[in-house]
Amino acid sequence: MPMAATIAKPNGTAALPPLWLAASALTAAIAVAFGVARWIDHFTSDPNAEDFRLHVIAARIGLTNGWSHIYDLALQKEVSVHLGPVDSMHLFVSPPAGAWMVVPLASLPISTGFLIWTLISLAAFIAAAWLVCPGPQLVRATLVLVSLALWPVHYQFWLGQWTAATVAVLALSWWLAARDSWVLAGVALALAFCLKPQDCLLVPPALLISGRWRPVAVFAITGTVIAALSAASLGQAGIASWLADLGLVRANPFNAPVTYSSIFGHGSIATGVEVALGLAALCLAWYRRERLDLVFALGLAGTTMSATYLHEDDIAVLVLAAWIVLRARPSVSQRAWLLAGIAAAQFLAIGLPIPILLWQPVWIVLLGLEPRLKRLEGRRAAQRPRFPSASAAAP
Repeated sequence: MPMAATIAKPNGTAALPPLWLAASALTAAIAVAFGVARWIDHFTSDPNAEDFRLHVIAARIGLTNGWSHIYDLALQKEVSVHLGPVDSMHLFVSPPAGAWMVVPLASLPISTGFLIWTLISLAAFIAAAWLVCPGPQLVRATLVLVSLALWPVHYQFWLGQWTAATVAVLALSWWLAARDSWVLAGVALALAFCLKPQDCLLVPPALLISGRWRPVAVFAITGTVIAALSAASLGQAGIASWLADLGLVRANPFNAPVTYSSIFGHGSIATGVEVALGLAALCLAWYRRERLDLVFALGLAGTTMSATYLHEDDIAVLVLAAWIVLRARPSVSQRAWLLAGIAAAQFLAIGLPIPILLWQPVWIVLLGLEPRLKRLEGRRAAQRPRFPSASAAAP
């Protein structure tokens, strides 16, 4: 995928962008426009239906009843009267920091808070893309539009979820780690865990086994501090309520629509497959330990493949992995499989997780083989016969 968006003409003006790039940008922009219209329609028809309200409910409970009660199921139901259901599919089970963060929005109507949070999430997502995505501005804009047009990304904004914010913080962590700012990288990684730990669980182990122990050490220290503050705010009763809520959520099979239980059923076979795929991703991260981009991408892909609790919007975290991989001008095979991943992700819109579940294992293999694939392509290019141009052949 060429990264140049324009070609300089001899007179100093810029040529039009390549047709494939212009067509991709236009197509993605049209898809995003329909998506935004869908967000607006959903918001105006049922402004309290989003997951964002669950964080606000927890924050309101914390402010009025004490932070040790934010996982009290009875209180959540009481506070959510006229704001939508509270059940095993709609329940606040995020870390306490998820409630702390929305305190500034807790006094606002749910619809107003949701609108503000959507704008913050969108700005964070675009900023992360601009930080990570390679190439000139038109290439970056196209990648942003394509990403926003993907169903998992669209769905996270539809729900008012935290995946976009998690992507932004993880992008910052990778960017800092790539510049050897390992202290800040570790802090950012710990903050990502406060938002959605199920979206980045294997990133620290991947970094650790690749030899990058410093950001992992800072992550562990920062995480321990946050965990201690969370435990102190909850107390023994609050922690017990949290564990009970987690058990209620995990007992509902509909909370794992994008895990391998969709193929193998809820049991030991699915668990074995998920563990095996997670270990495979970590082994490949060690194998390609010299490449931070591949290590980080494998940590993210390994997380989604090994998860036992995952929704459609959580798959959006793979967008960050793709951005990171594209920076290194990957092999043709890698780029072709990323295009296939776009199609696989869109099947989630009609409730079909199997394409993305089959796509991910192949992707981690290609990530592990990426340097070799790139070398093979280079050799083949060098072996191709070179024919002189007409101007060079003319006497």
